[in-house]
Amino acid sequence: KDDVKAQSDLKGLPVHFADLMAICFLKNAELEKAQQKYKGRVVLRGDNIKNQEGWQAVFTEQGASASQMVGAKTLDACARMPGMAGSAADAVSAYTQVKMAWAQEHLKLGEKECPVIWIRLPRDRWPKEWCHMREPVVPLLVNLYGHPLAGLLWEKFLEKQLIKLGWTKLKSCECLFKHKKDRLLLSVYVDD
Repeated sequence: KDDVKAQSDLKGLPVHFADLMAICFLKNAELEKAQQKYKGRVVLRGDNIKNQEGWQAVFTEQGASASQMVGAKTLDACARMPGMAGSAADAVSAYTQVKMAWAQEHLKLGEKECPVIWIRLPRDRWPKEWCHMREPVVPLLVNLYGHPLAGLLWEKFLEKQLIKLGWTKLKSCECLFKHKKDRLLLSVYVDD
């Protein structure tokens, strides 16, 4: 960690340090046992990200677009019209589709405004060769759940991919996209 701080000071680039943690939870705990399922994931502790001076990191208040009820109800209404259809789906491992190296581009930040994030692994996850090290850190390579900007990063990444595929964002509703050629509507909801 000290080596990373020294290098960032020399280059004048900001860095952040964060911890990872494993979480496990019972999904659908309120339902019958047959519908319950244990899920686990590794997350970034967004509540304890520090800058190179050891101060709590500050993030922009900018978040992902609001999931607008108007957009959802519009698609529901369209899907129920004669000759129309609708469906809903989750993106699999959505956040980790975004490489942290792309954050500067997606957030339209300058090099000195976009910190590199270094993470500490839980001690029980350390490789054997780390046992002699003091505060080992590794760079965060992909976007992780828990980062204060995780949803926004994924939303910007997805929007760029959709536009490449011929979708356009509707001006009237920030979460709706249309594909004119294929006559499709898409609502994007980024949770957390």
